[in-house]
Amino acid sequence: MSLPAASRSRGKRKRSALAAVFSMLLVLAAGAQAQDSIADIDHEMMRLVLPAADSFAPARSSMPIYAGFSGPEAEVAGYVFFTPDLPPEEIGYSAPIDMLVGLDTDGVVTGLEIVHYTESYKSIRGDFINIEGFPQQFSGMRISEGFRVGRDVDGISRATITAWAVARGIRNAARRVALEHLPNTDYVRSTNADGRALQFLETRSWEDFKIDGLVRELDIDLPDGTTLHLEIAFMGHDGLGELLVGADDFSRAEREASARVRDGNLVLVGIDGDSSLPFRQERLAVEQNGEFTPLERRRFVYVGSADAGKIAGQVRFAGAMVLDGRIDISQPFNVYYDIGGQLAQFSRVESIEYQVPSLPLALAQGAELPPEFSEFDADDIALATDAGRISYLLRTAPPMQTGALLLLLALVSISFASKNSTLRWATLAATLIYLGWIDGGFLSVSHLTNVVKQGPSMFLTDLPTLIIVAFTLVTTLFWGRVFCSSLCPFGALQDFISRFLPRHFQQQPPRAIHNAAIYIKYGVLAFLLLMALVWADLSLFQYFEPFGTIFYFSQSVWLWIILFAFLAGSVFISRFYCRYACPLGAALGVISLISPFRIKRVRQCIYCKVCEHSCPTGAIHGPKIDFKECVRCDDCESKLIHQAGVCQHPVEDVRSRIKHPNLIAVE
Repeated sequence: MSLPAASRSRGKRKRSALAAVFSMLLVLAAGAQAQDSIADIDHEMMRLVLPAADSFAPARSSMPIYAGFSGPEAEVAGYVFFTPDLPPEEIGYSAPIDMLVGLDTDGVVTGLEIVHYTESYKSIRGDFINIEGFPQQFSGMRISEGFRVGRDVDGISRATITAWAVARGIRNAARRVALEHLPNTDYVRSTNADGRALQFLETRSWEDFKIDGLVRELDIDLPDGTTLHLEIAFMGHDGLGELLVGADDFSRAEREASARVRDGNLVLVGIDGDSSLPFRQERLAVEQNGEFTPLERRRFVYVGSADAGKIAGQVRFAGAMVLDGRIDISQPFNVYYDIGGQLAQFSRVESIEYQVPSLPLALAQGAELPPEFSEFDADDIALATDAGRISYLLRTAPPMQTGALLLLLALVSISFASKNSTLRWATLAATLIYLGWIDGGFLSVSHLTNVVKQGPSMFLTDLPTLIIVAFTLVTTLFWGRVFCSSLCPFGALQDFISRFLPRHFQQQPPRAIHNAAIYIKYGVLAFLLLMALVWADLSLFQYFEPFGTIFYFSQSVWLWIILFAFLAGSVFISRFYCRYACPLGAALGVISLISPFRIKRVRQCIYCKVCEHSCPTGAIHGPKIDFKECVRCDDCESKLIHQAGVCQHPVEDVRSRIKHPNLIAVE
């Protein structure tokens, strides 16, 4: 059966249009992914980042970098490198940021030029990296510095991830160049395995050591109700021992141990508690692989009063066991303490298993550091462990921004729990002003697409973002789209439009059209996630999500046209954008399908249409609520809770007002 000519023609036009769109996306993707190498960069630009050089030539190096020469003798003035040539690159908000960097022979950054970046917000804010004056801060910085945004350099307002990528990209690439070409710089001299490991351990607290497993606690309950508290820690390395107990105490303990025995590693024993019996070293024993070895008296040395090093203030005094040379420190071993009546009979013991963590073990054995600790500085190493990430987040969190966000979240929670209309509007105003125009820390579908591109680690360096992500996920899982009702500044803007414009402007679209149109946003979400998987460097979300346009004041005319189209729709249909176009709302709607705490419905809802007509997203149809479309404005639930309006009347009174109540289907 052949199709009519008109149908074939329409099908052909559709296929042609799809092919054109697909071709355009391929061109965009190719343009976004195209990258230069340093060989394509002219020498005039190189001179901008290394002004002391008169000429440039490829360096004799394992890396594709250029050397800069100066003076009649053509002495090396420094090196110029292009960050895409030195992977792995730090990823910005949407993609890597290509930078040309100059480095002199003392390990000092001499200049920076941003060559190319495809940040999503560039189309919104223009060339925001250079407008902020951000790159100029790096000139004069030594590569031994931390390059920490907010501490060593000022960040870019409302672009923490981008600033992080620039700073770390410069630092990491420059350090690679220095390790190969600048052996006499401070950074290279200090960058060895022991130095990096101890630098990391120096950032840790005693409590962190307990979390990491370096310190283990053994509480020994004595028959008279008192407790002997021991803290066990491996310190079989000079630097580690000095870190734990201080240089003087460790030196004294090590000298005494060396005078007594020829082998074995030191294991710190911190002593505390309210024990009525004195601590006795003869009651200690070590067991490994079934071989039980009581500790010889000569294998226990006094360390000190625990007033120096990381142990200071943690215990009353400390000693150290010198492990028998047969103990394999790479394997777990058990430490026993005898609480029996007769000394050293080990008739009744308390014990703890101890495993030397990987980093102290590498220090003691002179081995290569574990892969997660092998590069860069303490902050990078800290971010390789769960405890380190938490510590880093707390240390680097901006206090004002974090405090303001927590205050706003508290306001949202109180407003949601109380169902107070006045408080909700105050919350919406705070969200619109603070998250929208002051802080810019609102969530966006770009966070979803970037998780697809980079993984969730992108949230682990910015505490405010992590907090708002966690709050959104938890509230959505339990109660539905609370974020949409109270924490989305663009949703707040639409609510204010509906509230202050004349009521007769607002119309309800035909139910059939509405029911079909709500699925547009799910299609947009699927399209954006697919594009993030296929073309990581191509950013399209800003064409579907106008948040950045209005809150970051876009430089793009097209984005402003898109924004005004959505706002115009909101003038006539409440929360027009949320209903039909918001991909983030679609994602939260999918999550809310499993939310257990939904809005209740009662018998009056069968006949009453008040909430259905006033629902800002059209989620109510008769007695049913399409919960994935509900944004938890809670107007309908407030009426139920406070018995307001029609809800205060018995169901028979409500039913009596209906002209033909029997025609209303009751399910």
